[in-house]
Amino acid sequence: MWKLFKKKKRDVFDKALLNQLYRYAYSLSNEESLAFDLVQMSCEKTLRLDDPNKQTKPYMMTIIRHAFIDQYRRKHFELVVDTNELTEVIEDEARALKSLEDLQIEKENVALILAEVSPQERELLFLWAVEGLTIQEIASLTETPIGTLLSRLSRLRKRLIAKFGHLNEQVSL
Repeated sequence: MWKLFKKKKRDVFDKALLNQLYRYAYSLSNEESLAFDLVQMSCEKTLRLDDPNKQTKPYMMTIIRHAFIDQYRRKHFELVVDTNELTEVIEDEARALKSLEDLQIEKENVALILAEVSPQERELLFLWAVEGLTIQEIASLTETPIGTLLSRLSRLRKRLIAKFGHLNEQVSL
């Protein structure tokens, strides 16, 4: 118990890290106040951490994600994760994934698009398109199979093109 009262010799979190964490939390929650709460919670848990060798950013992003899922479950009873995808569908969708890069989204349309997607899809889109993580990195961060992520990304791509393809004339299937 006395560990909590000891003064830690740890650098304060830098502004760039806090901004990245806030953007990530906001991409999950789509609510400003909840995003701030999630970042604060991750900062508190990280400061209590006794392992100085732990990578701070991935650890804090995991805390934010788990806290958001807990709150989402409380609000919506249960977050359903579809993990039983057919291998054939995944392979077909992986080939179609490249055309998602053709979808260019203008700034004023981002809010409109984010309002249409689920928290799971927002997280995937944020990590892939904004943070530039690979599917492998997203899979390890979210503890989700790669095939499931590829399938979700492909379904999201198809839905976005069908609904918002008219906003960009360069979108191709």
